[in-house]
Amino acid sequence: INQKLKNFIRFILYIFIAIPTFLMAQNLDSDSLKRLLPLAKEKDRLVILNELGTNLREKDQDLALQYLIEAEKIAIAIGDKKGESKSKESISWIYYRRGQWQLSFDYAEEAYQLAMETSGFLEAARVLNNLGALYYEQQNYNMAISKFKEAFQLSLKENDLYTQIRSLNNVAYNFTLLHEYDSALTYAYKTLDINKKAGSPYYTAFTFRVIGDVFLERNQLDSAAVTFEKSLEMADKQGILTFKASLFHRMGNTYLKQGRLEKAESILKDGITLSSENKFLDELQKSHRVLAKVFEAKGDIQSAFLEQSKYLALRDSLMSEETKNRLSLLQGMFESDLKRSELELLKAQNENQAVRINFIVRTVWVISIAGLLILALGIWLFRLNRKTRQQNRELATKSIELEEINQTKNKLFSIIGHDLRGPVGQVKSIVDLLIAGYLNKEEFDELIQNLKKDVDSVFLTLNNTLKWSLTQMDGFKVDQRDIDLKEVVDLSINAVQAQLTEKNIRINMVVEHESKVFADIDLMEIVLRNIFNNSIKYSKPGDVVLVTSELKDQMVNLCIKDNGTGMNKNQIDQILSENISITDSSLGTQFEKGTGLGLQICKEFVKMNGGELSIQSDPGEGTKVCLRFQAA
Repeated sequence: INQKLKNFIRFILYIFIAIPTFLMAQNLDSDSLKRLLPLAKEKDRLVILNELGTNLREKDQDLALQYLIEAEKIAIAIGDKKGESKSKESISWIYYRRGQWQLSFDYAEEAYQLAMETSGFLEAARVLNNLGALYYEQQNYNMAISKFKEAFQLSLKENDLYTQIRSLNNVAYNFTLLHEYDSALTYAYKTLDINKKAGSPYYTAFTFRVIGDVFLERNQLDSAAVTFEKSLEMADKQGILTFKASLFHRMGNTYLKQGRLEKAESILKDGITLSSENKFLDELQKSHRVLAKVFEAKGDIQSAFLEQSKYLALRDSLMSEETKNRLSLLQGMFESDLKRSELELLKAQNENQAVRINFIVRTVWVISIAGLLILALGIWLFRLNRKTRQQNRELATKSIELEEINQTKNKLFSIIGHDLRGPVGQVKSIVDLLIAGYLNKEEFDELIQNLKKDVDSVFLTLNNTLKWSLTQMDGFKVDQRDIDLKEVVDLSINAVQAQLTEKNIRINMVVEHESKVFADIDLMEIVLRNIFNNSIKYSKPGDVVLVTSELKDQMVNLCIKDNGTGMNKNQIDQILSENISITDSSLGTQFEKGTGLGLQICKEFVKMNGGELSIQSDPGEGTKVCLRFQAA
């Protein structure tokens, strides 16, 4: 107890005495560096570009990346490995901040190798902080702590205070995630001691946030509130918006637990505004989650449900994206380890091969007079070589088969994990509220339509996934025959009639009875149902969807055009790419959820029928999807 009291007094003294010194420890101003840049050549320009990139990477990432890419090119051109390592380290950090973890990992590995080649231990320490952050994203907190501690030891040798502080802050934060709060505070207070010399306002604010997290977890709410408020004050002075956003939901949670509901609501709404304007989606979903709890505590169940729905929608989207990024990063790390293992294996194989060659030479020299033995040896080597090549071919064939199986598995898990999590989670949320007694009959009647939409979404997803899974199985055959195109269109329209009626959307169809195509009727019906579903989802109530067909050069063109929200070129290119991928999908005109998977399945099924799918669309101008099939 005495030690904890001493630590707390020490912390309070630091707040009121040591902090003002940070104003005395500023690096060369970025504007001054920009003025020097036009006059600088080669080596000098490389140094200035790297310094600008480092200074701006938390404030203006686009501009920082522009400077750093130029620095990297100059470093490679003049053979400056230290300069190249520095630029690659900062590029790695920017990609990490943007959530492009695989790119971040690739640049970090290259930067670390260059740093170690040139004995650039300080640069190596900075890269280790980047690698530690990537292990943190993989939720491997123990490995992250190991990397941060290694970075601290290297920065200690180089006497670089800022990297020491950064490393210790990261160690402290990861200990909070492991719920080892005493260790977290030990490293946090050690950081504050070092920061008295460095005077870094950003890292001081970070340390206060870590200490505030510990106070909050231990239910020392008054101390947590004071610490977070001081951290926010420092973040305001520096204009670091990402850090401010991370503090708002922490402060809102603290005020909620203190019972200061009005203050909690106010600070959380500020956080939501800031995060929305700057697209800080992770901080935004956390603010919505805490605000839902605030409204629940105030007895405003309707507002609580609305905030909870926003939180769940954002969480599902982020979890899907993070899962893909984690898988990509994990694959990159695995491939990196595999390459190192392959190099070591090749080295060992070369050594073994050299030994074998020497042995053969000595043997041949000794028995050169025995012609028959030499001939026998030659025949044996020939057969061994032929057998080895045959085994290599078999291994290559099996490797390709395993890769195809693995790709099919990954596609299926991506579909199931992405499409079912959101709707099922929403249904569960409403059922939980009903069971807990928070909803009366009138409120439940208001929400029953949301339940129906979610169930419809799950049904469509399951139907799509089941049919797609069947097409991936061995033995599946496309059953193509002559079918009446208007009959299939009518069946598909009947399947979405409820959605058409709900949004008062009319379908104007100009499809002749004589239009027949050569295709699989089941796959065609799924394709058309998904396209109609999208047209309805993104159309406004009262709109008209136009369906037309045309016979030209023994090919039938069927087009479905709506006047909805439309898509941009990047979305269209992603949908029409060769690979199956889960694309980003915006909400419909009445907030209907989407996954972007339906059109991917349409594309694959049309291709299996020997047809072509094309999309014409502009944001706000509607979308026209055309299917081209061989005529009957």
